[in-house]
Amino acid sequence: MIFNLICILVVVLISYHFFLKKKLMFICFLPFLIQYLWMFASVLVIEQGAYISEQEKNGEFIFTNFYLLLFFLVSLTSFILFFEIFKKALTLKLPRLRFLKKSEISIVYYIAIIIVIIAYISLISSPSVYTSEDVNKFTYWDTAKYPWLKAILGSTIGYLPFIFGLIFNKYKKPTLLLIVLYIIYLVGVDQKFTAFLYGIIGFLISFAVVNFQKRRNYNILSFKKRYLIVVASLIFSLVLLKYSNKNPFEYLNLSPVESVFYRAFGLQAHVFWGVNEKYNYNDHPNSWDLSELPYGMHVVMKDFTPEFHQRYLEKLWANGVSWTNAYPAILMRIFPVPLALLVHFLIFSIVPLVYTLLIKTIERKNYIIAIVLFQLTLWLTNIYSMSYFYRLTKVVLIFLFLAFIAFIYNRAKKIA
Repeated sequence: MIFNLICILVVVLISYHFFLKKKLMFICFLPFLIQYLWMFASVLVIEQGAYISEQEKNGEFIFTNFYLLLFFLVSLTSFILFFEIFKKALTLKLPRLRFLKKSEISIVYYIAIIIVIIAYISLISSPSVYTSEDVNKFTYWDTAKYPWLKAILGSTIGYLPFIFGLIFNKYKKPTLLLIVLYIIYLVGVDQKFTAFLYGIIGFLISFAVVNFQKRRNYNILSFKKRYLIVVASLIFSLVLLKYSNKNPFEYLNLSPVESVFYRAFGLQAHVFWGVNEKYNYNDHPNSWDLSELPYGMHVVMKDFTPEFHQRYLEKLWANGVSWTNAYPAILMRIFPVPLALLVHFLIFSIVPLVYTLLIKTIERKNYIIAIVLFQLTLWLTNIYSMSYFYRLTKVVLIFLFLAFIAFIYNRAKKIA
C-alpha cells in the first residue's frame, strides 16, 4: 500500500508543478490526468485484495502502479513535447462564418439555444429512465421517440459545455440558465459522474483560451468549494438512488453505498491490473499484433472472460456496454513494456496536435470549427481510454476536410 501511495503522490506533485508552469496546457491534458489518477486509486484498492468480479479473482500486489507511472510519464512528456512543436510549426487560416450579418460568436450562442430546445423535446417525449425499468443511459436512444436525434445530441451533448465557455463572457446570464438546463438534462437521461466531469473540462478549455487571449486576470480553476460539495453530493445521491433501486453487485453481498464505491474504484483499473499480471508478472507471451488496437477493449474483454461467456460479451457490446481503460493496457498485451512505451509516446502525439489546432481556431475566432475540433478531442479521449482506434478514421477525414477548406480559402485570398 505504501508503494502505491508513493506513486500517487509523485503523480500529484508532478501534475501540480505542470499546472504552475503551463496552465492552459494542463487543462488540455486534464481528461487524461483524471483518467490516470482514477486508475492509480483503483489499483491501490485492487492490490489490497479487492475482488474483481469481471475477472472472477482477487487482486494482489504486483507493482502495477509502477507500470502505470511509466505510462503517465511518457504521456505527459509526449504531450508537452509535441504540443510545443505543433504550436510553433502549425499555422491555421480559415474563414469566419457570418449569417444574416451576425458574428460567429452570436451564431454559436443561437446554436446552443437550439440544441438545448432539441434536447428537451427528446427528453420530454421519451420514456423516463426513472419510471421504466427497461430504460437506462445505455438504452435511452433505443426507446426514445425520436432516435435519429442521437446524431445531433449524442449520449451527453459533450460539445455543449465547450460552447458555454465560448459564449460566457458575452452572454453571461443566458449562459448560466443554459448550463442549469443542461445539468437537468444530463440527470434526466441518467448520466452521472463522467458526463459532469468532462462537461466541466470542456467549459474550462474554451473559457480559458478566450480569457487568456484577452489577457484577463482569471484564476481558471477558482471555484467556491461549497458549490463543488453540492454538485458532488447531488451526483453521489443520484448514483446511490439508482443503485438502491437496482444493485448490480448485490450478489457480492455489497450494500448500495458499498456498490457505488466498488464500481468507482474496484473496477476502474482492473483491465490494466489484469494485463500486467498476465503479461508482465506471469510472463505470458505478447501477441505482437497491432491489429488488436482498433477494437482493443473487445480484445481484452475476451482475454479475461471464459469462453462460455462469449455470448454474454456480444450482448454487452450490442447494448453499448463494456469495461473501461483498455488503453494503455492493450499495448502491454501486444508488446514488451519498453516497446509499448515507445509506441505510446508516438501515437499519443495525435492528442496535442488536435488541441493545438483547437486553441488556434479559438484565438482566430473560428468558433464553429473550434466546436468541431473539440468534438474530435472527445473522440480522442474515448479512443485513448477504450482503445477504439477505429474511430481515428473520423478524425482523419475531418482533418482532411479542414485542410481542404484552408487550402481553398488561402488560394482565394491570394487570387483576390
